[in-house]
This record gives sequence, structure tokens and C-alpha cells, in this order.
Amino acid sequence: MAKEPFEWEEEDIKRLIDNQIQESSNLEYKRCDALIEHGKQTRQKIIDEISKDVSSFANAEGGTIIYGVIEDKNLPKDIDGGFDPTIVRREWLEDVIDSNVKPKIEGLRIKQIVSQSKSPGKVIYVIYVPQSLQGAIQANDQRYYQRRNFKAEPMEDYQVRDVMNRFKHPLLKPEIDFESRTITSDLHEYGLLLKLANKGVITAKAFGMDMLFPKMYSPKMQPYLRYVSVYLPEKMFENYHAFKFRNVESQTGVLFPGEKWKVFGGGDFTYTVNDKNWEQSFLLKIYITTYADDMPPQKSEYSFSKFHNF
Repeated sequence: MAKEPFEWEEEDIKRLIDNQIQESSNLEYKRCDALIEHGKQTRQKIIDEISKDVSSFANAEGGTIIYGVIEDKNLPKDIDGGFDPTIVRREWLEDVIDSNVKPKIEGLRIKQIVSQSKSPGKVIYVIYVPQSLQGAIQANDQRYYQRRNFKAEPMEDYQVRDVMNRFKHPLLKPEIDFESRTITSDLHEYGLLLKLANKGVITAKAFGMDMLFPKMYSPKMQPYLRYVSVYLPEKMFENYHAFKFRNVESQTGVLFPGEKWKVFGGGDFTYTVNDKNWEQSFLLKIYITTYADDMPPQKSEYSFSKFHNF
């Protein structure tokens, strides 16, 4: 099962690098010198940048900042030299964030990863920033930021209002993973595991999701699962199957805050990857859009390379 970012170890960071997982709206890599004073980079500038980055993720969909990875053109290249934990301390990072963003972000977590191979004894820091459910998060410069196009950008008034409206509707997020089912020669069959989780504070009465899945991996659903194939006008999606699910299939009726609805699992939805097409998985994605009552549609995308063991 997939780990949460605050559970990662050094091998998980290496996997991001080996698989060339690009920076995105919910992932950012930073070199070690981003937290170290040098030249014109003063202590105050470091603090301001940390607060700006944390604010931008919290006001968007949440995300993860990794301090200690060298990146080039948004792609990870290698683990950096690491931090001396007696100089750049985890407690200092926590204090900087707690003291310089308002309000305090519930659920923010910092993982200190001790390097075992690259620089033994040195550490990497992973900061997991959840999406804010307390309203818009203000950075140290008294501005609000949101993560867009790999950057923290100042928010406009209507965007701040949208964040404040998170208290007015449910907040549904997909939780997606895979499991290996059968292996026959060069064919690997997997099952997709998918749940919708209500991460908000409002009950979802009407909810559902649309999913686009690559055709080339022959997705198959159990016949008792109800779905509707939807029309895809965009040319970029001509190689995808489209599935629509609504909570008429749910036995729960509603989705309370903190609850999850299993869309499928345990072999309900299977697909096949073989040694002839697995490399294309780095170019393809799974696209999911979630809906709930008057919640603005939430769009998510996942690199298909994360859903097989090749």
C-alpha cells in the first residue's frame, strides 16, 4: 500500500528520483541550501520563503515539500548532501512554520529522514502540508499564496473567498492504490483500489466521481458494478476509457466527515501491464474528478507509472 509522505524513508525519496517524478501542484523539491544562510540569502528571507511555500500548498490542494533533493527543470536529479541535524533542526522548522503562517495549520507534519547511503548521519526533511480546512492561510509577509504551475503565486480576492467557502460544502478526495493479482509470463494483472474520502467538515449527500483510464491496459470491471461511459470530446483523451460513478451505488446514502466510500477494490477493477507496454506508463495518467453537492469539481491526476511493479 502507498505510504503517506510523513512515513517516507530514504528509499522512497530514491524511488521518486529513479522514476523521475516531476514537481507538480502537490510536490516540490528543494536543495539543502534553501535552508542555509549564504550570500544574500538571509535568515529572514529563508523564513519568508518557507512561510510562502507552506501557505501556497495549504491554500491549494495540499502537498509535500522535500528539502534535500537536487532538481533541474522540475525533475529530481539526486539526493543533496543533507543537513547536519544539530544545525538545521526539525524543531526549528516546526517553530518557523507555526510562528509565521496564520492560522496554524492542523495536520501539518515534518519527517526527518536520516541518510543511510548518500551522506550517513545527515538528514533530509519532508514537510507534509494538508489542504487547509481552517480558511485561507496567510504567509509571513501578510499575503496569501496558492500553488500553481510549480510556483507559489499571490492569490486574488476571489481565490481567497473560494478557500473560505471550504466550510460551506463537503471536500471529497480520492484515495487510490493498486494490488498485484496474477503474474503469467510477461503479463502482470493488477487490481485498482479506489475510495472517496470526505476530508471536509460538511456531510456529502450527493457525490460521485468520473475517471479516465488508459485503454491500452485493458481495464475490466466486475459486471455487478454500475457505471456509465461518458463522451470525451477532447482529442487528448481518445485513448482513454471514461467511467462515471454516483452514490446511487453506495449503500451508505451519505458520506459523513471522515468517512470513506469504496468505489472498487478486491478485484472489482483490474488491468494488465506487460513488458511491451509498461514504459508508456510514464507518459500516461489516470484522471479523476470528484463531485459532492455544491462543491466545485475537484480534479486529480496520477502518473500511471505508480500503478505497477515493473
